[in-house]
Amino acid sequence: MFPSAARPGPVIASGVSSGAVIANTAVIEDGTTIEHGAVIGASVQIGQGTLIGPNAVIGPNVTIGRNSAVASGATVFAAHVGDNVILHSGVRVGGDGFGFAMGPGGHLKVPLTGGVIIQNDVEIGSNSCVDRGANRDTIVGEGTKIDNLVMIAHNVIIGRHCVIVGQTGIAGSAKLGDYVVLGGQCAINGHVSIGDGAQIAGLSGVSGDVPAGAQWGGVPARPIRHWMREIGRLRREAQAMEAERRKSQADE
Repeated sequence: MFPSAARPGPVIASGVSSGAVIANTAVIEDGTTIEHGAVIGASVQIGQGTLIGPNAVIGPNVTIGRNSAVASGATVFAAHVGDNVILHSGVRVGGDGFGFAMGPGGHLKVPLTGGVIIQNDVEIGSNSCVDRGANRDTIVGEGTKIDNLVMIAHNVIIGRHCVIVGQTGIAGSAKLGDYVVLGGQCAINGHVSIGDGAQIAGLSGVSGDVPAGAQWGGVPARPIRHWMREIGRLRREAQAMEAERRKSQADE
């Protein structure tokens, strides 16, 4: 029914819509589609075959490579986006990170001067956020696939070919190696490192460094075999307590 669903396509038609707003200094290669309501800022560069969907906003000085797609309503600021990248509807790239200096008179906003680098063949699901770096770039490595409703904070570095499942949150300055897998609703603490090929079970909270190739789960996350043993022991203890309670009630 939807044969082209693997990649966002034009909503109305290919080509540059007369209803798009494009800065005079933008450089747009031939064969690009920019749909109605899209806004393209000053000095933007967009490569051949790329789609900018309806009402998407591309901020000043952003570069987007060839054969990429920025779907409807997505926004891209302070970023360099590679080739064959898909940003689904509502994605937010390059927004301010959550940085404040706390004090007795209130919270002072800390300016963030970094950007975002999204390498080739990355896909980011609807309504996910990738914040700009504070003093360096936030990086999403080549071939990484990110689900809907994922939060990636400032200065995070994600390696190549990672898989990050929905509702995961990665706090500032965390670092993921290559081929890391994060299950749904994982919480990754700031400044931790997760080694190449590590896998984290869904609903886990990672508070410290994870070695390469490890399989961890739980809150706080620890090796899967330890976590499962603890769960089994708690289950047995709960069953024993329930049996004792029922025995006591029967004896009364």
